[in-house]
Amino acid sequence: MHIQANYSLKPHNSFKVDVSAKYFVEVTKQSDIPVLRSDLKLTSMPWVIIGGGSNILFTHDMNCVIVTCSYDKLKVVKEDEENVWISVGAGMNWHDLVTYTVEQNLWGLENLALIPGKVGAAPVQNIGAYGAEARDTITRVQTLNLFSGERIEFRNSECNFGYRTSIFKQSYTNQLLVHRVTFRLRKLSHGRANLVYDHLRDAFPHEQIPKLTPKEVYDKVVEIRKLRVPDPRIYGNAGSFFKNPLITPEYFEKLLETYPDLPHHKTVENQYKIPAAWLIENSGWKGVKQEKAAVSEKHALFLVNLGGASGEEIRQLAHKIQGDVDQKYGIHLEPEVIII
Repeated sequence: MHIQANYSLKPHNSFKVDVSAKYFVEVTKQSDIPVLRSDLKLTSMPWVIIGGGSNILFTHDMNCVIVTCSYDKLKVVKEDEENVWISVGAGMNWHDLVTYTVEQNLWGLENLALIPGKVGAAPVQNIGAYGAEARDTITRVQTLNLFSGERIEFRNSECNFGYRTSIFKQSYTNQLLVHRVTFRLRKLSHGRANLVYDHLRDAFPHEQIPKLTPKEVYDKVVEIRKLRVPDPRIYGNAGSFFKNPLITPEYFEKLLETYPDLPHHKTVENQYKIPAAWLIENSGWKGVKQEKAAVSEKHALFLVNLGGASGEEIRQLAHKIQGDVDQKYGIHLEPEVIII
């Protein structure tokens, strides 16, 4: 356990916004929480949980206790003929976990390569990319209650996973700290590539698809992301800023009358998912700069810090984009990024 006062959060948010926290606490084990709660100064303040800070936009200094889990151990907890179950500490780097699994020839996480952040954020946000989501492989989530220190475990069916959301983001915000996550992954000969995402499937020759390995899919995902996604080490960003909106079949048909080339994906719930990047780009925002913030020239779904931007500047840019898309298409873009 580590406690630091008046601590800069710039290294702990991928937007590289320079704000500070009154206190910054790294938790490694269950017994840390009762110790922290015994400090009257810490207990008197609100507590805010963050992971790697790759999905947060700070708009002001945080007069609170910022809590993160730094426990990062990985172990195989079960194995049978077809599957391997691994339990992973919430503090482990997500891409490092994905890299480990493909090196072990395990199917399940390869489509989620190069997503920034830590393992603990995966169930909270139900991270997803290229036709895969964290909920596809998560079996259990072990959490610590920030008030009592109690260990509470959730099965997959209890997590209320949805599109970029979960029970941890809905009902237990800043109450339960994810400590460990268990994943069930398929062995090489008992799994296959998830190529439901057209752009990924089209990247492979047709005859190669039945023979693909997790590492080959992983390598292709990394290649595609590097071409399309701005590097947060150069321009601070939090990945996709907005969720892809869902609209009704009736409204989709209405939009098609005006925009016959409207890209879409029909969901199993009979809704239509529209790419937010297409809406933003066709509203004229791709590459637009506003003070020290901008919409990426690579991908319209990414808002970037050109250097020295405040969180409020980035928030204002997002607000203007929402207004223009709403006015042109009658669709409200909901942020995927958590704005604080």
